Formats: sequence, C-alpha cells, structure tokens
Amino acid sequence: MNTSMEEVIAFKCCALPDQNLEIHLHNTGGEALAVKSRFVLDDGPKPLTITAVYPPTGIRLAPGQTAALYTSLDQRIWEQYHLIRFEEEGGRFHSFAINTNKG
Repeated sequence: MNTSMEEVIAFKCCALPDQNLEIHLHNTGGEALAVKSRFVLDDGPKPLTITAVYPPTGIRLAPGQTAALYTSLDQRIWEQYHLIRFEEEGGRFHSFAINTNKG
C-alpha cells in the first residue's frame, strides 16, 4: 500500500490519480503467463473484484519475469481480505495469501 509509483505513472503516461496499491507478480513456472488486468479479493466480507487496474491490457510474464499492477484501494478495505486471486487469459486462477499477520 501507498507506494510512490503514482508520481511515476502520472509523469510517464496517464495521470492516474491515487494509485496507492502496487502488486508484484513473479512467474515462478516454466511457461509464459498472460494475466488479466483485474483481481479478486476474497476471504473477507464478500468477494470484491477490482477492475480499475493499470496496465489495462494485462501483463505477459516470461518464466522468471516480474511485473507490477497498480490500482487505487482504500487501505481499510484491503485489510479486510486474506486472499487475492488473479486470472490468466486461458481461465486458470492463481490465489495468494495476503494480510497474513492480521487477525
């Protein structure tokens, strides 16, 4: 939460306001992935789909490559969830634990 990327994105391309969440995705597998530009927060009050994500075209990751997604999200909402789920272009999902130090 609250990365300094907002100024970089605003300068380089789109003037996207309030980009306070930066998510790094790292492909640990042996084949390329095409991850959609959205994610679902789960294991909280109710599943919450976040679609206002930069880059809007998604991310393509070669094996071993890391890339980032950016969005704006109220920190109080983020802290209510314990699972984040990403979808590949082919429909496969990848889920990861978040906020594991919260109750």
